Amino acid sequence: MAETNETSDLLTKLREGLNKGLRIVNIWSKEAYETLKIKNQIKKLRTKRRRNIEDVGNAVYRMYKHNNKFNEESLRSKCMDISSLEDEIEERQQELRVVHLNAQKELGSLKQLAKPIVVGRCECGADLYKGIKFCGKCFRKIEFS
Repeated sequence: MAETNETSDLLTKLREGLNKGLRIVNIWSKEAYETLKIKNQIKKLRTKRRRNIEDVGNAVYRMYKHNNKFNEESLRSKCMDISSLEDEIEERQQELRVVHLNAQKELGSLKQLAKPIVVGRCECGADLYKGIKFCGKCFRKIEFS
């Protein structure tokens, strides 16, 4: 009967360890997916921003080259578009920071759950943790009173 309880305890600990591992992998994969998605959005916004800056430069050159007059309203509009894109890029970068922070919080809470509780010391000097049946160092059977 005692052997069955020890086997059951071992299987329970194994199951708990596997569940924790799966939760960690789930957190990492969720973070990786969200990171990739946001980074792709940032890349598209930066490309659009670069093209708009090139358009402004070309427009200024054409205005100068052809009639030496500048259409200030047209330039202002293009510059506002660029500024708007820069704001969007900053928002996406902030989202990225939040994704990383949330993943770290979730991983931190899992680590706290997994922290073993020391309940004593074995004769060999090793820490004894709550729920163990044998010392992890000398393999002596542990009986708590």
